[in-house]
Amino acid sequence: MFKIGDKVVNIHGKVFEIIGVEEKDYGSGNNSYFVLSPFFQYDFIQGSKAYVPVDKADSLLRTVMKKDEAIKFIDSFDNLDTLSNVSYHERKTMFQNLISSGSRTAMFTVIKSLLCYKKERAKINKPFSDYDRKLLTNLSTIIKNELSLSLNLKVEEVPNFVNTRLGKKILD
Repeated sequence: MFKIGDKVVNIHGKVFEIIGVEEKDYGSGNNSYFVLSPFFQYDFIQGSKAYVPVDKADSLLRTVMKKDEAIKFIDSFDNLDTLSNVSYHERKTMFQNLISSGSRTAMFTVIKSLLCYKKERAKINKPFSDYDRKLLTNLSTIIKNELSLSLNLKVEEVPNFVNTRLGKKILD
């Protein structure tokens, strides 16, 4: 169960801090809601809060990785499969399904697949699409934010840590 002060990750991969519990009535009677404050600067209006029903929190939130989990997570990168040899539309659908699962590993798989696709495109002198570039940037930011908390690093230090550990550049 979550408590006030916990750092949590929502199903979209964004990190929040639980700052309180409030009773709210959104049409079906009073229910208890965790009050979440974005931990990092996202595309939210300053001072925004999110509310998650306490009784559904286990399916909508997860805890931030612990340091040992973060190291195992990073080390798993080379063993992840990539989604290749599929059309743009198939790839986009597959990526959306993986990302909507909320799984860190699924997001890392999409990052790896996009990096491979980007390299393939560069070899044949073809551009990397804006959609793919934005997706790679957004997912990398999500991963870097959580890893920064797990590894007790500044967000800007995470790429160097990950890239050094893996011996190759995967995060900017």
